[in-house]
Amino acid sequence: MIKSKITIASLMFAAFSIVESAAQDILPRVAGLEGDKAYMELLRSDEKMRQQTDSLQGVVREIRMEMSKNNESKDENFQARADSLFVVLSNTENAVYALRTKRVKLIDQISTIEQNYVLSNVGNIGGAQSAQGSKSLFNNSYLKESLNPEDYKLLLDANKKEAKAFEYAQTYVRNYSKIKNLYDQYLMEQEEAEAEKIYAELSEAMAENLISERMLGDSWNEVFDNKNYAYSYFLEKENRIDLLELAEGMMNDVQQEKLSAMENCMSESVMNYCLQKPIALTYELYVAKLLNLPAAIDSLTIAARNVRSIDYRMPLIDIERRSFVNYEPIEFNSRSPYNSTNPIPDNVVYEYGTIYRILVGTFKYRQQPSIFRGASPLYVEAREDGRFSYYVGGLRTRDEAESAMEVMKKKGFRDPQIVEWCDGIKTNLSKEEDGERITYRISITNGSLSDMVREVISTMAEGCQLSRLAEDNFLVSSFASRAVAERVANAISKCDETLKVEVQEVKPEPQSEEEE
Repeated sequence: MIKSKITIASLMFAAFSIVESAAQDILPRVAGLEGDKAYMELLRSDEKMRQQTDSLQGVVREIRMEMSKNNESKDENFQARADSLFVVLSNTENAVYALRTKRVKLIDQISTIEQNYVLSNVGNIGGAQSAQGSKSLFNNSYLKESLNPEDYKLLLDANKKEAKAFEYAQTYVRNYSKIKNLYDQYLMEQEEAEAEKIYAELSEAMAENLISERMLGDSWNEVFDNKNYAYSYFLEKENRIDLLELAEGMMNDVQQEKLSAMENCMSESVMNYCLQKPIALTYELYVAKLLNLPAAIDSLTIAARNVRSIDYRMPLIDIERRSFVNYEPIEFNSRSPYNSTNPIPDNVVYEYGTIYRILVGTFKYRQQPSIFRGASPLYVEAREDGRFSYYVGGLRTRDEAESAMEVMKKKGFRDPQIVEWCDGIKTNLSKEEDGERITYRISITNGSLSDMVREVISTMAEGCQLSRLAEDNFLVSSFASRAVAERVANAISKCDETLKVEVQEVKPEPQSEEEE
């Protein structure tokens, strides 16, 4: 362990050591800017930050390897070492995030200088003076005639769809903040009922983001591909290889940023949008300058400044549903702990989690605690038919319940039965009533299912079956919980508002239960 501490400490020191030799060899990315001292200093700072980030990522890998080794160890000091390593890991990851944030701002400064220099040295194309007052590139005859009709149409369509992509990205980021706040509340809540309300809201926000992310990915990929192709073709046709090379350099920067940020990024679609949007704007600035469109240049310059308003660097949130189940072994007392001042409590049904109890009798009237032979903990359930069922224990597994049932028989209970509650759904396992439980299904009519709807069903309704009854009639079955079915149904409706989506209850056949 001492050795590993020394290794990690050494790496941390190396990460924050400034390597001057490498910085001295830096070359300008744009020919002609080598004499710009501010620009060259920014490049050196960027290189130093890149080296520091790489070193810190090495530290993170070392710590995770050490934690993995500790996890496999049976050493009694494991927990202390694990806690210590976790603190170091957390601090190191925060340092990586801070460096990346600084580097993004630095790269923005570098790109701005490069763009301004290039734009100031770009000559205009003759005969492109007709639309100087326009803020749009697209009502320019020269650009239109330079592209084939199909490519020009795709470019126009891409421009129309771009606003939608921005909306999806904004929605995702807003929802991410909501999810983060809700999850913090969820982890702090001590009461199951309130925690489940928060979780339901949390699940809904997560479902919305699932849809937003998919729609953003589909729309932006199409927009970027079509714009990238059209502008590259135009610049190549105008023999502006220098501008193409600059845009290519930006693409390489984006790929590096993606590789470094991918491990801890909530949404790849949002990241792609935020990193690729500046490239699309750069292409448009180059084209606007070539076409001599001052109004368009001004508009695009403002857009370029605002493009970082959406921050894709959203750390992963690993959401785990909490279980409030209180497990209690069965005990036998010489005298029942329950009386008039300490009555038998009502049976607790947990909305999430699995618990087993032993049913020891169902009666027409409430019973005295003394008949249960000192067993505890006891719970009473007031049934819908007016009778009262009494349960003992709160057991974690089916095996524990089987053993407890045998003990109850030996203690003189005539017909003890194992009852399971799974996510609030009750099943008498001893009577094999699995097939009798209430279930829920989703009916979908009034249209066909898009790929996005199918993906939502596949993701949110894992284990359920999608069936096609007719050309425009589908069923998703079956759900043990109405709440889960409702969440999936709402997500489907948001994906496609034209569909008629309905949650249906599938009731079991009523059966009589013998009274003890």
